[in-house]
Amino acid sequence: MGKFSMHDDIKLKETSLGGGSYLWDSGVYKTIVDMAYFDQSKGGAHSLNVTLLGEDGKKLKQTIWFTNRKEEVHFVNQKGEKDYLPGYTLVNNLALIITGEDINEAFDKSEKKMVNVYDFNEKKEKPTEKSVATSLLGKQIKAAVLKQTVNKRVNDGSGTYVDSAETRDENQLKEFYFPDSDLTVVEKAKEEKLSLLTVSDFK
Repeated sequence: MGKFSMHDDIKLKETSLGGGSYLWDSGVYKTIVDMAYFDQSKGGAHSLNVTLLGEDGKKLKQTIWFTNRKEEVHFVNQKGEKDYLPGYTLVNNLALIITGEDINEAFDKSEKKMVNVYDFNEKKEKPTEKSVATSLLGKQIKAAVLKQTVNKRVNDGSGTYVDSAETRDENQLKEFYFPDSDLTVVEKAKEEKLSLLTVSDFK
C-alpha cells in the first residue's frame, strides 16, 4: 500500500473543502482537467494543484492540500473514528472518477515535467519541474464550485495568521461528479450496491 492509498478501515464520505483562486460563480460546471501536479510544503504536507478548464474557456486554479505535515491522509474525529482529510476525499474522488484508481496510483504514475508556477519572489510564473498527474490530464469531470466571501488572513506580528476585518471573494471546490451520470463517488457506489465504500470496492 502506498502512502496516499485508501484505507480499508475508513469509509468514503461526501466532500467538504475550502480554498480557491480564479473566481467562478457558484454552480456545477462541465470541465476538463487542464493541469494537475503534486507538490509538498516546507512543513511536509502534500498538495494536488489542479487547473480546470471550463466550456467558456475560463480556468479555475486550486491548490488542494490532501495530507497533514506527517503525510497522513486521515484524522481521528471526536467519536474516535478515522476519517479522511477533506482535501484527500476531494483529490481521491477526482482520481477515482477519472481512472477508477485512488490518488496514490496517480502519484505513482506521475511524470516529471516543466510547469509554469508562480514565483512569489519574482512575482511571475516560471517554468518549474513538478510531478504531473498525467493520468488525469485532458479528462472530463463535473465540478461543483461555490463562490463565497471570507475574511482576509493577516500576520498578527507573532507569525500567526488571523482573520482581519477586510474581506475577499474566493472559490471553494465542493465536489466532483461523474460526467455521464452526475453522481458522486459515494452515490455511484451506493447505486451499484458497493457495501463498504472502501478501496476494495473499486478493484
